[in-house]
Formats: sequence, structure tokens, C-alpha cells
Amino acid sequence: MQLTQSSCVNDKLPEPGPAEICDSLQVTYDNQVEPIIAASCSFSGCHAVGAPIGDYTDYVKMLPILNDNGFKKRVIEIRDMPDDGTTLSAEDYQILECWASTGYPEN
Repeated sequence: MQLTQSSCVNDKLPEPGPAEICDSLQVTYDNQVEPIIAASCSFSGCHAVGAPIGDYTDYVKMLPILNDNGFKKRVIEIRDMPDDGTTLSAEDYQILECWASTGYPEN
């Protein structure tokens, strides 16, 4: 009787997951997120001072939408923001996802 053995081999290492990437980035609002928000969200007609859909002009004013997960849902999960026809870069999305996954640290 002859016995045979087979196995599966995966020579490639998996791509780093969000946790590994986020650990190396250490994203905070002050250091990486604020410029993305300023360029893509907190301008006239969107999330500026007094906007009925939320004021994103500083960290404290964003807290209500961060605390109710509205930001995470619309920007990171659904990805329908910004809604002016532009899109964020893959790097910007990654930064925002890391920021959300670590509890939205300010600095």
C-alpha cells in the first residue's frame, strides 16, 4: 500500500490588516485628520460654521457626529462623502479608518 500526502502552500504573506497599519500610523485629529477635513469637508456649503448638517471646523464641534458613529458610517463605511463629486484618496480613507478604529484621538 502506498500512502500519499498533499498540502497547500501559500508562499505569499498576507497584506497587513488595518490593525497593523493603524498601529504604525498613530493617527490623531491634530496631526493627520484636520488637513483632510479642512480640504474635503469644512468649507462653505458643507460642514462649515453654522451648517445644519454639522460643523466640522474643529474637533470639539465634530464630537456629536463622531460619538453617534455618523461620521464612521457615512465617510468610512458607505463612502458617500464628500458629496460634491470628489473622492478622498485611498491614503485619506486609510487615515480616517485608523482614526475611527482608535476612538478618534484628538492629539
